[in-house]
Amino acid sequence: MAHSALNGEITRVSGNKTYRVTISYKRVHPVYRKIVAYKRSFLVHSENQHEVGEKVSIVPATRRISKLKHYVFVNDTKVSEK
Repeated sequence: MAHSALNGEITRVSGNKTYRVTISYKRVHPVYRKIVAYKRSFLVHSENQHEVGEKVSIVPATRRISKLKHYVFVNDTKVSEK
């Protein structure tokens, strides 16, 4: 089963090659039927340098990288904004 990419923002540089990416999404609450905003954070591995605030896409890695790191960036190359 193929996983789709998750889109989020880098919120913290956690280590030498580790970044925290926060995914924000909205869902309808099952009981109250109101739209509720949710956040989820993932630790992501990267060999390249990234900055806090970058919009990125992540996918699960083919194998676990460490105890908490399970994700990698989709395109781990610097993309210049136009």
